[in-house]
Amino acid sequence: MKILVISPRVPAKGKKGDQVLSFHRLEYLSRSHQIHLICFGGSDEDKSQKLQLESLGIRVQMVHWSKFEAVFSALRSLFNFNKPFQCALFESSVFRSVIGVTISNFRPNVVYAITIRALGSLGLYRGPLFVDMVDSMALNFSRRVNNSRGLKRFLLNIEYLRVKEYEIQMAKSASFSFVVSNIDKEVIGSDKVIALPLGIDMQEFNKTPDRNADPVVTFTGNMHYQPNVDAVVWFYKNCWARLQQLIPNVRLVVAGSNPQPEIIAMRSDKVLVTGRVESIAAVLNSSRVSIAPMQSGSGMQFKILEAMACGVPVVTTSLGLGDIAATDGKEILVVDSPDLFSDAVASLLKSNELNATIGDAGLRYVKQHHSWDVINDRFEQILISTTNNYLTCQ
Repeated sequence: MKILVISPRVPAKGKKGDQVLSFHRLEYLSRSHQIHLICFGGSDEDKSQKLQLESLGIRVQMVHWSKFEAVFSALRSLFNFNKPFQCALFESSVFRSVIGVTISNFRPNVVYAITIRALGSLGLYRGPLFVDMVDSMALNFSRRVNNSRGLKRFLLNIEYLRVKEYEIQMAKSASFSFVVSNIDKEVIGSDKVIALPLGIDMQEFNKTPDRNADPVVTFTGNMHYQPNVDAVVWFYKNCWARLQQLIPNVRLVVAGSNPQPEIIAMRSDKVLVTGRVESIAAVLNSSRVSIAPMQSGSGMQFKILEAMACGVPVVTTSLGLGDIAATDGKEILVVDSPDLFSDAVASLLKSNELNATIGDAGLRYVKQHHSWDVINDRFEQILISTTNNYLTCQ
């Protein structure tokens, strides 16, 4: 089958959630299908990732993302209430032209879009269309609205209303759309949306035998992403002082690219803000506890599954747990109040037995429920059966 893929970013390991997910989707599909990918990119890092995709037999065309055109498109969208700013920023006449030429020459059996952001450039294509929404952007914005005040809240609410309607429209027009959580599926509210959980690369994320015994607590994730910033700020303001009283020699590591000023300001002899690291798995395996005190955001948290895959016990909030089916008190600890959150982390730092019990149970859970091959096999079967039905009806 010929699959045309359009994406606002280059699919890649170790990057943002949609990039990781799409990389593993394409790696699996490339084993049996002919894939042509069109995406924005052009940096040296993008070119390196392009080579990795091409080594899988995937044809990759990268289009330069123009800041000037993005700003102009965003300004135009001020008067178009049906278009989210998230999508306007990725409107590109060049991108649209490349897609049109590729459809004419490549003649794909199906188009697969990564997120809703680049769909505005698809033009008049009328064949089978599959959209990996990853999570509900509307749910993400609604939670950010609830955590904001003043002008920021007003602006976020405008985008929330636009995104909500756009997601619904795209779900109706696509053959099927995919999210990683049933919670996100329910928000979009369409029977054409399918929930497929995130997978984990168990070759990259695995438990090392020489686990650090020092009381190190770790938060991992892209530190430019506002829900991650909100989570760390909440923990630092509400839990950190109490945890230091309970475990005086505890240290906090915040690992992830592009840390924002409010995160950098936390740096001290007890708080390490690393910025981007070569290996998140190595950071996790040097810690005793991983935290995900999410206060906003949507979808399924890679950071939780990655820590569990390394056998590191996780403490999260109900919002952070989301649709992950791990059992509280057995495979993960779920706590929402600040004092109890601090106490849960302290209990895992104090008790080697509890630490190992929760960590090992979490590892078993990920192995059983979050294999990329099993998840992507289902994704492939949906693409094949839907496309075959479409061709039969022509």
